[in-house]
Amino acid sequence: MRRWIKGLVFAAAGAAIVYAVFFGPLPIVRSWWQDDNWLDPLHKRHRIADGLVLTGALVGKSRAEVVAMLGEPPKTDYFEDWSLVYILGSERGFFSIDSEWLVIRLDDAGSVTQAAIVRD
Repeated sequence: MRRWIKGLVFAAAGAAIVYAVFFGPLPIVRSWWQDDNWLDPLHKRHRIADGLVLTGALVGKSRAEVVAMLGEPPKTDYFEDWSLVYILGSERGFFSIDSEWLVIRLDDAGSVTQAAIVRD
């Protein structure tokens, strides 16, 4: 019985480490966020965006603060009802048919009111 519990604890710890290394949210590291890094197989841009959305770190920031943090968003015709749109790369999962995007909505004063990750 004790051996079974030890094995279960070891497996849970291993799963937590794998999640943290390969799937967990990441802090903003400018070199990981760069535009030429959106095809990264470890999905660093996705994971940085996950952290920003999950923590609400962008809400309340001005457009200038967001651009200082993430850079000027590229021009795109996608998601025109959002104020700022950043491509993250191919959607995560077994079949990557669509792309994932970080979309940010600004109010009339220029402050972030909403941020989300969406697929096209």
